[in-house]
Amino acid sequence: MMNKILTMSLLLAAGLLSTSCVKEEEDLFDKTAAERLNEMKSLYSSRLEAQPAGWAMQYYPTDQAEVPFGNGYLILCDFNADHSVKIGMRNSFTGNTYKEETSVWEIITDNGPVLSFNSYNSLFHIFSSPEDVAVTQEDDETGTGIGGDYEFVVVDAPEDASYMMLKGKKRGTYNLLTPLEEGTDFETYLADVATFTSTWFPTDAPNRLFLKNKDKAYGFDEAHTTIPLIYPDGSDPISTGEHYHFLITKRYDDYYLRFREKISVGEDEPEVQDFRYDRELDRFVSVENSEVYITGEDPAEFFYNQAVSTSHRWQWDARSEMSDKFKTYYTNVVNNFTSIGYRLNNMVLRQLSDGNFVLRVSYRPEKGNAEIDFKYNIALNDGVVSLQYVGPTDEERVKMLLADLPELVNFLNLLGQNLVISPATTGFNQRYLKVAFQNDPEAWFVTRFY
Repeated sequence: MMNKILTMSLLLAAGLLSTSCVKEEEDLFDKTAAERLNEMKSLYSSRLEAQPAGWAMQYYPTDQAEVPFGNGYLILCDFNADHSVKIGMRNSFTGNTYKEETSVWEIITDNGPVLSFNSYNSLFHIFSSPEDVAVTQEDDETGTGIGGDYEFVVVDAPEDASYMMLKGKKRGTYNLLTPLEEGTDFETYLADVATFTSTWFPTDAPNRLFLKNKDKAYGFDEAHTTIPLIYPDGSDPISTGEHYHFLITKRYDDYYLRFREKISVGEDEPEVQDFRYDRELDRFVSVENSEVYITGEDPAEFFYNQAVSTSHRWQWDARSEMSDKFKTYYTNVVNNFTSIGYRLNNMVLRQLSDGNFVLRVSYRPEKGNAEIDFKYNIALNDGVVSLQYVGPTDEERVKMLLADLPELVNFLNLLGQNLVISPATTGFNQRYLKVAFQNDPEAWFVTRFY
């Protein structure tokens, strides 16, 4: 009896398995390859159209390193159901002004779904045109041009249309599409990104940048080219460095930096690629690993090192930006001179050739003009910069004057304390630094790197 039950069970199971396999085969082959490709065309077309404001495309024409072939270009695209696409750009090929043009797009099938910009667009097709590249001036690229693509294999397109990854059909470079916020104006968006990029990565930033991971630091040079040279800090940049390419995009109120390729930041460490700018910390923090970030040089150390190197100068005068509290200190000095029948012409805090500082006070007594120099020595202790008061160059003459100028004495004492130094705008560009006073932080002025 047991054997009969076992046999019946096995036969039933076999029958069910056979039926299941047949059903799967029917599901798999109930549509032709052409039908499946047409469905895929429709699906990916609908996902491109799903973003009413359009997409930001991080476009890399080639995988080369040099400018302009290796640079990334931010291209805004708005795909419409009638298969028109609006292209907006602002880069060296548009004279760094905003331009837009409408042309045609289509998802075609070529061993898989391919996004094709299949009617001529003078903006987009400049990257794939075989004509000479005008921005390179002396070189002649006739026949090759930039060498980019205008057709892209759709590698990944999630159902929520949160992004789309494309791969150049000929060059094989990966190009990420991310959606734009509803209501985005193309020209305004690109202007915002251009302003942010030029402010945080200007051509004339005097300070260094670093890519950091825990206790590891990597030099981050030539960032203004968007192709920085990255190398272990302290090593020879030429022999140990490698160029990486990045683009800046904006999503809502956040700015993102994404490298063309993933970067290794140490052995047994996960690679990183995407960074979000943290306003509070003033750094780009890795999306994949929050312990990895890009930052500027320590401002106090930069201020001190540049002062003692004597190759440049820091200076403050009454025309500089300053807080209301610091202006009050200065105004009190002006009024104090007036109260004794003198006129204050100017006060300038400037760096000397030996790296130390002098406050030069220029004033007009009863007759003629006069000036006094008050010397300060600069020091750096445990990362804190201080100006240590030395005294006037002509102590006997000044002693009697200071007795009548208590507000000037207050000003001299204010300068002669620990300084709290921070970037005026961002640590990525420390040409302007904010100098506050440890015992009176609401009093501050901005000094410029000359």
